Amino acid sequence: MQLRRLVGLSGVLSYLVVPAGLAAQVAGGVELFGSFINSSPVTRNFGGLSLGLGTPYLGIRGSGGMGVSSIAVQHLGSTSDSSSLVWATNADLILGPVNARLGEGFMPYGFAGIGMESSAQPVSFTDVIRTWSYGGGVQLALGSMLSVNGEARSRHLAAPATPADSQFVRGIEYRVGIGFHFGGRSSRSSVFSRRTSDTRRTPASRRTSDTPPRAPRSTPSTRTTWPVSTTSASGAARRVVPTAEQYIGTPYRYGGTSPRTGFDCSGFVQYVYGIQGVSLPRTSRQMAGAGIAVDPSRRSLAVGDLMLFSQGGRISHVAIYAGNGRFIHSSSSGNGVRYDDLGSRRGQWFANHMVAARRVTSDGRILVNAFTGGSLIAFDELDPPDSAPPPSR
Repeated sequence: MQLRRLVGLSGVLSYLVVPAGLAAQVAGGVELFGSFINSSPVTRNFGGLSLGLGTPYLGIRGSGGMGVSSIAVQHLGSTSDSSSLVWATNADLILGPVNARLGEGFMPYGFAGIGMESSAQPVSFTDVIRTWSYGGGVQLALGSMLSVNGEARSRHLAAPATPADSQFVRGIEYRVGIGFHFGGRSSRSSVFSRRTSDTRRTPASRRTSDTPPRAPRSTPSTRTTWPVSTTSASGAARRVVPTAEQYIGTPYRYGGTSPRTGFDCSGFVQYVYGIQGVSLPRTSRQMAGAGIAVDPSRRSLAVGDLMLFSQGGRISHVAIYAGNGRFIHSSSSGNGVRYDDLGSRRGQWFANHMVAARRVTSDGRILVNAFTGGSLIAFDELDPPDSAPPPSR
């Protein structure tokens, strides 16, 4: 009877969660895990598999595993271990960002559920202990499809005591695993909590760091990879500044390439040019070898040109020229995506450190690469934070 109730409750959880997930594109993941619980004199080690399904912040997870239970037995002053093959299953309701395609970084979550497990020294398969449990964990997302997870679970008896329950192992169960995620669309990070309904009509002065707009991505058939010499490429250079302006207020993040988590300088430039269908290299030093060279002076720059700055004897920062001495970039000293002016006190630092400029062109000229004699730098360090003075308040 108790077993039927547990199965029925699992079905109710599935009924409540899965339809909502389908409405928002259900995502999920498979996890290979190992768990450990030590409650002297019993130690249990498990290895198993779990399957999660649901929306990015609410889902269900079923897991099962097998392992070994060891009991330390003292006899005549000596201690020996008695081991048995054991198993355990769980059905959990998950609250937190543990489903597919969630970007990068640490994401906490909580859970509660029901389960069954064998006794510490089972005599037969029917020696089942019914439990309920709760706990929490942290997921480290490594891109959109892979994660490393760690969690702790507190387990309790869920049914009237039976003879098998005398071997219930009390204590905290620790679990680590590797998750493989599938389905769904990329969710937005909690870095941004609100969005405007029509960001293209919102003046830049009214945008805040928690309302970066979302711009459409181009289709693969319309992409252009530098070096370029097409009319569409020069058109992208004219359109890129209005696109870049939509992300004013997005925070700076070293190595960042997305508005969900933040941008570094070259990640920002690569992203906004990518929206216009132009594929740029990843770092500022690589971008210095793409396109056509332009004299790095205010009178020579055109809207959409890449401005390249040097620190410590090497190119390490990139910005997009917006005209009239202004440029837009993701700056660590400026706390994210912002405009700066070459004529300001802060802008003077950038004027003094600008060493190169590049342009997407339509006049038929080809790639000029000052560093590798015609091939882009395949491997390069990410751009460091800039050392410009902070903005005036």
